[in-house]
Amino acid sequence: MQRRAFTLIELLVVIAIIAILAAILFPVFAQARKQARSITTVSNLKQIALASLMYAQDYDGGNVLTDSGPNYATPTWSTLLNPYVKSLPLFWDPARPSSPGAAFEGYTADTLTTIAINDAGTAGYFQGSMDNWGDYVYGRNLDSQEFPAERMAFITDMWQGTNVGWYYIRNYQASWVDMSQDYTDFSWYNSVWQTRLFHSGNNIPVAYLDGHAGRINRSKFVSWDEAPDQTTWFKLMTDRNLFKFWGNTWSATQ
Repeated sequence: MQRRAFTLIELLVVIAIIAILAAILFPVFAQARKQARSITTVSNLKQIALASLMYAQDYDGGNVLTDSGPNYATPTWSTLLNPYVKSLPLFWDPARPSSPGAAFEGYTADTLTTIAINDAGTAGYFQGSMDNWGDYVYGRNLDSQEFPAERMAFITDMWQGTNVGWYYIRNYQASWVDMSQDYTDFSWYNSVWQTRLFHSGNNIPVAYLDGHAGRINRSKFVSWDEAPDQTTWFKLMTDRNLFKFWGNTWSATQ
């Protein structure tokens, strides 16, 4: 029996069908990978938050410090918590490019984590008020914190233009973002906001003071369009109860 080969038209039709299916499925696969990485990030953040609770138990309720002094002096919080998790990669967001290793342009690895502590919201605070800033106070007592189930303790962050991040955020800047552009250079304001680009649904993974973890969206931020000055930002943060999440920069408990 003579075998009949595919015609050129039949072959092109098959190729076209495969191409269409690939075009449909590849974005789905990419989104699934992004979702899986986001889930891993949330899991890592939960482990970090639980480690910080164990640390506080060992230090009379004192929350882990951001660092040991001015000018990013080591050890930082990630070094202090490492004995409780025993895994340095845990402090690196798996949705981000791989860690550069022990050092990057003169900075040590524990200052370049892509997960940051809420420096002036849970780890410490500034004396004074928004209108009259005082000195920074190292350390808050974990047991005296208000709204622990709503207060962000750790969150993903990035150093725009690089593969690294910074080990703490300034809550009074990270909560107030420029949504008109995606930055390519470092900005304290958008260091958290831009991490949404690496996670599914443009949601940002976060860990809370009570040890649980989840994700946040645009509702936790004040945009520059809404608040062109700091006074308006402060009013909107107060009116929307956003200090419950970010923490009050000028309070030891709020």
